[in-house]
Amino acid sequence: MARILCAMSGGVDSAVSAFLLKEQGHEVVGANMRFWEYKEPEACETPSPRGRGGEGATKHKITSCCSPEDMADAERSARGMGVPFYALKMEGDFRENVIDPFIADYQNGLTPNPCVHCNTFIKFGEFYEKATALGFDQIATGHYADIVRLPSGRWAVAPAADKHKDQSYYLYGMSQESLARTTFPLAKIHKEEARRIAERNQIPVARKPDSQEICFIPDNDHRAFLKREGASMRPGYFRNRQGAILGKHDGAVGLTIGQRKGLGVAGFTEAQFVLEILSSGDVVLGSRDELERRTFYIRDVIFQGLAAEDRAWSEGVPCHVQIRYNGQPLAATAYLVETGLIPSLRIELETPAWAVTPGQAGVLYDREGGFILAGGKIRLSH
Repeated sequence: MARILCAMSGGVDSAVSAFLLKEQGHEVVGANMRFWEYKEPEACETPSPRGRGGEGATKHKITSCCSPEDMADAERSARGMGVPFYALKMEGDFRENVIDPFIADYQNGLTPNPCVHCNTFIKFGEFYEKATALGFDQIATGHYADIVRLPSGRWAVAPAADKHKDQSYYLYGMSQESLARTTFPLAKIHKEEARRIAERNQIPVARKPDSQEICFIPDNDHRAFLKREGASMRPGYFRNRQGAILGKHDGAVGLTIGQRKGLGVAGFTEAQFVLEILSSGDVVLGSRDELERRTFYIRDVIFQGLAAEDRAWSEGVPCHVQIRYNGQPLAATAYLVETGLIPSLRIELETPAWAVTPGQAGVLYDREGGFILAGGKIRLSH
């Protein structure tokens, strides 16, 4: 039996994961990762965060995505099943690897996916390294995903049995080392079954609702968060493809490709969508049809089921590509494109896709085995 450090967030999935591992006879220790404290306007004066967004004191109160209630739920669940429990302070790692890139990507006209960064650099990066240093054999989380060992000897993430809850899309960044020493106890379990297991065994979070928002933006107001963090809100113009001015905006940060609502433009015979966010700060608008695209690129590629040096990439790898969470897999062929020392992939879709969004994760799955081949960040040009 293995000694396993199980990440426990305070939700039912991670609690059931710890319970199942203990039932299998493993030595299980629970750990809650404390990630982030955000600030919002309130009564007391504190310096503005990290010195950004102006000088002098700003009125704030401290709140937290890792709420005391969540940590208490995690500890209560662990103690109730006889599992030792610890809290890990990881605010600095989370700020450096998730929050700062999130802000930078939005300021560069991209639409980031912070959950990918969190999984890649925190849960299966820093958390994995801490577990290894402490002598654990494996780590576990409550993700709905599976891990497979391929005939080539490589490891890869595969979709969970519960297709409605599958989170494999977020896990393309896992390294071969972390994949070999990670277990997902919910790989073959459906969500309602996990809740029933929790109820039968008196786990206190059995019916706790799932979190729906980005954990550090619980109000789901991206622009307000970016303003609080001092992101530059430079006014600019809405333009069409020909460069004609259609209106003004008070800052492109927080807008995303395909967005229609909240733009503040009117008087057009057909709905206007965000087509492109220019480096100048201007935003290109156009019709829905103009958002269809057959070719795009994936940069910052992490190779998982198929190694970077495999000759198949230069010949073209038939695959399914997913361009957003819960998006339908799209039939495509992927080609390796050498760009100095950093490879990228050119994706040729069999049928056009709508609103391919720069900054989002593009994840390639094997057409037959369903496992992840590679993934990275979407770009529209080479």
